[in-house]
Amino acid sequence: MNFTSDATAVTGFLDALYALEQPRADWFRGTLRAASTAFDRGTGVGMILYDASGDAPRLEEHDGVNIERRNVEMSLAFHRQPDLIAPILHVYRTKVVTTMPEQMLNPEQLQHAEESYGKLGMRDQIMINGGNPDGFGCVMYVFSKTRIELGAESRALLTRVAGHLSTAYRLHRRLHRVPASTQGGVDAVIRVDGRVEHAESAAKAKPMLRDLSAAVGRREWAKSKAGRKDTTRSVAAWQPMVAARWSLVDAYERSGARYVTARENSPVSAGISSLSAREQQVTSLAALGHTNKLIAYELGLAHSTVRVLLARAAVKLGARTRLEVIERVRSHG
Repeated sequence: MNFTSDATAVTGFLDALYALEQPRADWFRGTLRAASTAFDRGTGVGMILYDASGDAPRLEEHDGVNIERRNVEMSLAFHRQPDLIAPILHVYRTKVVTTMPEQMLNPEQLQHAEESYGKLGMRDQIMINGGNPDGFGCVMYVFSKTRIELGAESRALLTRVAGHLSTAYRLHRRLHRVPASTQGGVDAVIRVDGRVEHAESAAKAKPMLRDLSAAVGRREWAKSKAGRKDTTRSVAAWQPMVAARWSLVDAYERSGARYVTARENSPVSAGISSLSAREQQVTSLAALGHTNKLIAYELGLAHSTVRVLLARAAVKLGARTRLEVIERVRSHG
């Protein structure tokens, strides 16, 4: 089975994903329902909010739509099974988009998974993992009765969706953290026609204002009738972040005009002290299995900028290759 999805349903999913004012349980259920509309292939969709920062995965929310209850219970059992804890942590910490055969580290694990899911009438699944450097992530599972073949275009689309899962969940946690943090604060308010109504902090700089206005325009195009004609182009236009600093959320209406807020949402990692903050960001995301292309997309940076940042990090770490950079970051913690 190949994977395709309707552009209107996918943009609806992104809208639900960035409805971040809701409490976690409500936001989780709304996002899961929208994910089912956008991605369900007849066998249901599941979603988990997890903490993979410790020695065992901790599940904070876990549910599914259009799947049997025993599927949910089986997934919970997998996360508690001693011999599967390390492989599950490895997947959450290093994988982004995989089918079931791609997730498993060895043939025995694959056989166990196939037999377990086969009892529920399923043959495959797609894992779309929105991980973050701090270990907290949002992962979505799309189940299938047949084998799934992910072509390059489908994989690229779902990889971008993973970038939105990690970005939105990171900001949701910041906005609802107690006590409230300055992270996640509003740095700019922009009308959907691109006019900036308010800006403070670094968002006041003219280049940043131009970037924010342009990003709002691309986001609105993605949601428009023209944008909804092409799933790949609409999701590519709707980037998770602007200038590796802000996410665009909270569209609202006042006096007949619609507005979007730009909120601070930089990924923060306890990285290697010799690296700059931006180098820590890109190396930490690379260590999560994110490609340069995905890092550029989710941070709102040029692809060439990501390459330069990784090259600088390699020099500082004494690494000769991208893989060596990743190994040093992972060994650091």
